Amino acid sequence: MLDVAIVGGGVCGLALAHSLQARRLDWALFEGRDRLGGRVLTATGVQGQPLDLGPTWYWPDHQPSMARLVADLGLETVAQADDGRVLLLDQAAEPPATVAVASATAQDGDATLPAPPGQGSLHGGARRLAGGMAALVAALARPLPLTRLHLGQTLLAVTDAGDHVRLSLRLGGQEHTVRARRVVLALPPRVAQAGLRFEPALPAAVDEALQAQATWMATAAKAAVAYPDAFWRADGHSGNAWVTHAQAVLAEVFDASGPTGAALAGFSALPASQRPAFARSMPLLVESQMAMLFGEAARDGELHWQDWAEEAFTCSPLDRASEGQAAHPGPGAATDTLQLPQWDGRLMFGGAETAQRGTGYLEGALGAAARLRHLLPQAPQPAHSPEVVNAHLPRQAAAVTGAA
Repeated sequence: MLDVAIVGGGVCGLALAHSLQARRLDWALFEGRDRLGGRVLTATGVQGQPLDLGPTWYWPDHQPSMARLVADLGLETVAQADDGRVLLLDQAAEPPATVAVASATAQDGDATLPAPPGQGSLHGGARRLAGGMAALVAALARPLPLTRLHLGQTLLAVTDAGDHVRLSLRLGGQEHTVRARRVVLALPPRVAQAGLRFEPALPAAVDEALQAQATWMATAAKAAVAYPDAFWRADGHSGNAWVTHAQAVLAEVFDASGPTGAALAGFSALPASQRPAFARSMPLLVESQMAMLFGEAARDGELHWQDWAEEAFTCSPLDRASEGQAAHPGPGAATDTLQLPQWDGRLMFGGAETAQRGTGYLEGALGAAARLRHLLPQAPQPAHSPEVVNAHLPRQAAAVTGAA
């Protein structure tokens, strides 16, 4: 029997697995997808450029756990291109205009000039990982034994067996059972509520909290277009653009270039319910909008597209139904409830949406892992454990779990 079973191979689940491995507990992680990372998804452009189709940024000034973890893992970062100006396309038949994000901070109020350093920021000091956010997932997974990471495992039911919990999982066409003294569901709350059978049923207040906490990015779709070079920079553009007219395909565009290649990326302006009708024409529509913003050179790109509303492990039926009222999930009564262990401590909820700080973000995923770390059992570790992969692991492990 396992000491701990983690369901969900996103950043929260992987960060928590680090703690369990360091404590030498008997643990295993189960992920429904055939990859780790959850909503972290990085495609690769033709020139090798990483293209984040899920979470893209972190903010060192406001997200200390992410900043510390990135530093401890030794990951290279890049500043998000941002000079305080943005192209605004508010008429489908008119060329875009350059506007200042905060005109009061632009030089002499002239939107054609970049803002002074540190002023007029659109992205608020955001940074990206040079290797894409997949570099974070790879670094977290690298020290973990492959024998403890189980992909393609769909959780069907969670049963309280008194002194342990039974997980009913499906792998391919076969169902099997896993037993664990404690189970952590590192899943979006609505996905857990909609897709799992709990035996016995959870208290009404917990079920309501699971439904109340919206899933961040659940109905979002994202495009990333790789290019041979960052031609827009030579034309004096930062790559930032807003498209507000009724025919918009992408609502917000930004420079997604890294050390290994050029790219632009953007978020879909189309509701999830409408996107399937445009699926076949989406490459042409994105190409056309990029050309309207940045000129004919923008037609020479390689499109990568991810619609998160099509992923059952990310988007629940309730997320789809409430798309029009979607807002960033925040802390409150739902997170208060979801932080409480159930079944006398045998069942716990994790994931970014359960965090009180940085809710929905990668920062929240690390915060949730830190909370769970304190709820799970301790186990003695030899001073010279073979699991210590380098001299920095003790500090690294603390950063992974959000500890000080």
